[in-house]
Amino acid sequence: MRCWCAAVIWLSVTVLGSRAGAEDASVLLPPEVDTTSILATDGVLPGTACCPPSLCCPDWDTYFLFDVLLLQRDNGTNGQPLVLANSSGPLAGQTLLSSTSPQFATSPGIRTFYGRHGPDNLGWEVGYVGLYGMFGDAEAGGADLLTVTPPLGNAVTGWARADYARATYASNLDMVQVNVFRYDCCREQDRCSRYPWKRTPSCHCIDWIAGFVWAGLEETAALNVICCEGDPPTAYRNGTSSQMFGGQLGVRGRREWRDWAFEGWVKTALTGNHLSGWADPITSSLAPGVEFRPARVNSTTSVGFIGDINMTAIYKLTDTWGLRMGYNLMWLSGVALAGNQFDFTDTPDSGRTLFGDGSVFFQGGSLGLEARW
Repeated sequence: MRCWCAAVIWLSVTVLGSRAGAEDASVLLPPEVDTTSILATDGVLPGTACCPPSLCCPDWDTYFLFDVLLLQRDNGTNGQPLVLANSSGPLAGQTLLSSTSPQFATSPGIRTFYGRHGPDNLGWEVGYVGLYGMFGDAEAGGADLLTVTPPLGNAVTGWARADYARATYASNLDMVQVNVFRYDCCREQDRCSRYPWKRTPSCHCIDWIAGFVWAGLEETAALNVICCEGDPPTAYRNGTSSQMFGGQLGVRGRREWRDWAFEGWVKTALTGNHLSGWADPITSSLAPGVEFRPARVNSTTSVGFIGDINMTAIYKLTDTWGLRMGYNLMWLSGVALAGNQFDFTDTPDSGRTLFGDGSVFFQGGSLGLEARW
């Protein structure tokens, strides 16, 4: 739907003579207009508009975007010690590896949205965000100098005096949004402005967003230990799944000038989370057939939060297509992080608690294409 606002005011002013002889100028104006005030305001009549009033926009109603994301996530785990220097080394008792030791490299992902500006200033959109292959690792070594955190480290054969240990951490994120929004758009141009960007026609839109969001965070963490040269590794491995469901509110703004457009949004969601976790049986390659701890499966619920901030510049390649370059921030809280689930106690109830109060932060750039028609 297009709204065209009418009211055009024409003003014709003819001034003859030079500035030095301005008092003798002949001006075609009604006799009640003071020419002194006109000259003092650069030829603009006080209290009148010198440009056509605003027109509604944009000149498209359907949009599709596809961004490649390059994001880095933090390791916001609880810092649980995993491997210590044993008493025979110069660093006796010091933490060599903890749950925060693995640091994630920048990882790829995608974001895609399809939506429409419909009648009565109402619109809708569906979108997907996926971050894949996020991975970090850290290692420590020294002949007979390592010990896995006791008391579990003292109970598992080969973990009290080990040569090598490696901690790994991996995660993936999927997110789906279904939103409706109310939009307000307006075209602006002030030909009389002293600023060039105000004299250029521009269109700005504000979308007030409400919708539903689902996010799934899948994680695994492992500690691999080699007792002695030539021995196969043994592992303490666990994983978590955080399923987040909730309502979302947000605001998005977009402004277009000729070949350029700038867009940004802020979205927040309050979610109910279903959290689950698992841990493999703990065994040792040096004690075949011995299970030092059986497999564990846990679940719990929590309340969570999702925050999503984006800032993007768009260069228009054609009337339909544009190249997108942006920066992104995302935050999830109330999730179960795999790195928080390591439990080195040695009791019948060890490993039976799922910690679901973690949070994770993502930030980085994006590059993509959009089509608007």
